Amino acid sequence: MKKTYIYALFGIMVLAQIVASAQIVYKYERTIASDNVYKFKTAPVDPNDPFRGKYITLTYQINSFESTDVSWDSYEKGYAYFSKDENGYAVLENLTKEKIPTSEFDYIIVNINYYNNNVVHFNLPFDRYYMEESKAYDAEVLARELNRTEKNDAIYAVVHIENGTHVLTDIIANDVSMKDAVEK
Repeated sequence: MKKTYIYALFGIMVLAQIVASAQIVYKYERTIASDNVYKFKTAPVDPNDPFRGKYITLTYQINSFESTDVSWDSYEKGYAYFSKDENGYAVLENLTKEKIPTSEFDYIIVNINYYNNNVVHFNLPFDRYYMEESKAYDAEVLARELNRTEKNDAIYAVVHIENGTHVLTDIIANDVSMKDAVEK
């Protein structure tokens, strides 16, 4: 009798873990399948983390917003609302402390760095792009070269956004995926 309860509890625990994992995967896959794709202009650097492997750390041209609200504090969360320009690049429309339920724009939650001279500075949450270790150094070199060029859309991040969920799916360098660009 006791073994039956143990097996039943174990089965429920396994089922709960499978369901929880499936919900997380579904949320991100649904976001990727949506048509809410934004291009974010980048300025990457490639660090090496012995625990996480090689990745490109991304900084973005969109990293601040003018605001007369002086109550912004460092390390708090904010809601960044985006639209797209005619080329699909992200345009920051608004930055608020509270979610706007009736907004027509897609949003993500950002981390506020500081407020200074009527400007709120923040970090976008998709700041790492993991790569195969053999390609990471070449990607860093290519990104550095492209960011030095005059063409300011030579390299950008492809990010899917839906209902506050965001998925960084690719880095595009000269109209080619970074994964493919470093193979050549």
